This record gives sequence, structure tokens and C-alpha cells, in this order.
Amino acid sequence: MLNVGDVLLLEDIDAKEVKRYKSKIVEVKNEEIYIDYPFDESTGKTSFLLNNQTLKAYIVTKENNVFTFYTSILGRKKIEIPVIVISFPGVDALQQTQRRRFVRVPSQIDVAVHPLFDEFTPFTSTSLDISAGGIALLAPKDKQMILGKTILLWLVLPFEGETNRYITTKAHIIRVNEEVVEDKHKISLEFDGLSPIQRQSLIQFSFDQQLKHRRKGIKN
Repeated sequence: MLNVGDVLLLEDIDAKEVKRYKSKIVEVKNEEIYIDYPFDESTGKTSFLLNNQTLKAYIVTKENNVFTFYTSILGRKKIEIPVIVISFPGVDALQQTQRRRFVRVPSQIDVAVHPLFDEFTPFTSTSLDISAGGIALLAPKDKQMILGKTILLWLVLPFEGETNRYITTKAHIIRVNEEVVEDKHKISLEFDGLSPIQRQSLIQFSFDQQLKHRRKGIKN
């Protein structure tokens, strides 16, 4: 279920503000997981975590699932590379937080929209919400945005502490809001034919956005 290379997010449950660290799984033992030295997502710098520190872990697997469990820092080792050792309660203790029907979260990213067969001129837009399964955005009312139509999307995913990731994918229109505001209307699309790597990036990005909204709620 868990694999080397899966993304691991660690959240400090005792911090007054949401503190989150990003890493990857290096090796899975029976009751331990070895991970890369994590970095603080807000600063991009390597973080020093204390032995016995309790954290909430989120794992984004290659099978495009997100699991959570509670863990603690057991120590440090050097195998082929230096690693942090964290406790692992076992597969039975994992809680799945996202299934195939992905949760959409409000998020504004840059999107380029292109036709498959020159039905309309390409345009750029900003997303309204996004998930690992689809996206909603604003489209000019003079474009031929018809229910069921398949189009091409270029997405720019900004991740904290790293360079942007770019995804090109087909998507088909599943909903068209006829209400027009400033010559634009809202359309909802479902992604078609995403690769496992693309899907994993979208899961991670959507999950990041959820934590950001939670962080803002705590600050407010």
C-alpha cells in the first residue's frame, strides 16, 4: 500500500499555527518508516524535528489515495543517505481521507484553454476551484462551451518551496452555468486521461490548498 517515493506531509499538532513539513518515503519497515530530511513548506528550509515529537502524517500514495496516521520521531540513521526514522502504527491504523471522488477546493491558478479542432480561439482563464478529478473556471460567453465537449487544458500548479508544476490534459465539460457575469460564465470540467504522476500532483496540490484554507481559518 505504501511505496518508496510516496509524498509524506507532517503536521505539528502542538504548534499554535499550522506547521507543515514535506518529505518522501525512503523505506518502509514493520513498525518504522524512513523518510528524507523534511523541509518546512513555509520557508523551503530543512527542518530539525525533535526525538519523540508527535506529528500527524499525511501520505499521498502512487495509487492516488491520501492516508493519515499519528507518528513520532524515533531518531536518525544513515543508510545510503541520511534519514529520519518515524513510528508506523501499521496498515490497519491508516485512515483514508480521499477516495476516487475527489473533493474540490477553492483555488485560483492560471489555465490556458485550447480547442481540439479549432472550434474556438484559445483563451486564458483563472480557476475557481480544483481537485484531482476536475476544475471549474470562467469562460467567455462567445466561446463554444457546450456540455460534453472535450477541450485541452494547460494548468500551472504553484507549490510552496518549489518551482511550478505544469499539467497538460484533455477535459470534458460536465456543467455549464448559463448565468453570465462580465461576459463570462462558469464551466465545470472533468479531467480525461491523466497519468498517475499528473493525478498525484493534483491530489497533492488540492490537499495543500485545503491545509492553506485551514491555516487561514486558524489565523482569523
